[in-house]
Amino acid sequence: MKHLFTVGLALCAGSACTSTPATPTPTAQISTLSTELDWSAFPLGPQDIVRVGVYGHGDLGTSGGRVDMEGNLSLPLVGPVKVAGLSVSQARLAITAAYAQFVKDPRVDVSIVNHSARRFYVLGEVARPGSLELERPLNVMQALALAGGFTSKADRSEIVLLRGTPEQLEVAVIDAEEPTDQLFLALRSDDVLFVRRSNAGKFSDEILPYLQGVSSSLSSAATIVLLDDRLGSNN
Repeated sequence: MKHLFTVGLALCAGSACTSTPATPTPTAQISTLSTELDWSAFPLGPQDIVRVGVYGHGDLGTSGGRVDMEGNLSLPLVGPVKVAGLSVSQARLAITAAYAQFVKDPRVDVSIVNHSARRFYVLGEVARPGSLELERPLNVMQALALAGGFTSKADRSEIVLLRGTPEQLEVAVIDAEEPTDQLFLALRSDDVLFVRRSNAGKFSDEILPYLQGVSSSLSSAATIVLLDDRLGSNN
């Protein structure tokens, strides 16, 4: 899997050095950024509806069980099985292990009937800023199109992708003026894609009002304070 990880840097022109408004410094030790569109990035979660079949045991399994808010899927005979955070193949193994206590060599099939809505955010200088449903794998270019494209004030050379929390933050600065692989970075639930305004001021001053209005992992009062503090020295 190809991983990309870029960070905004200050730029100097000639003998007079002028600083570009800085973006946050990544704090995550390992990057999850990738151009691979893969359903494995969509683990099971609350409100997903899952079909489970056990070969030769029609009374077991479910034609459409809903994952509860604690991440469990309730099944006949075995009761609740923790599936939240697991891929379909991992969930199959967990359910197989649960049934193996009662059925000899169970052959289990698991499929998704319906994914609950997962959201990401496209904010800043786009025609329709706000949250979007992540019902299928999407990349940055597709997300920008879904948000209506750029406004006339957009700085297309500085689109910032934020993932995680201030303590485990991933950052990619994307130049949409150049046909690079960054435009094809795959998005994940809760990502924030921020299109900066041309000639904007400090990055934190520009983005924090947007973050306060969304339900992202970066939007709580505590994380906003941490993020603002981390960016405070970046001008």
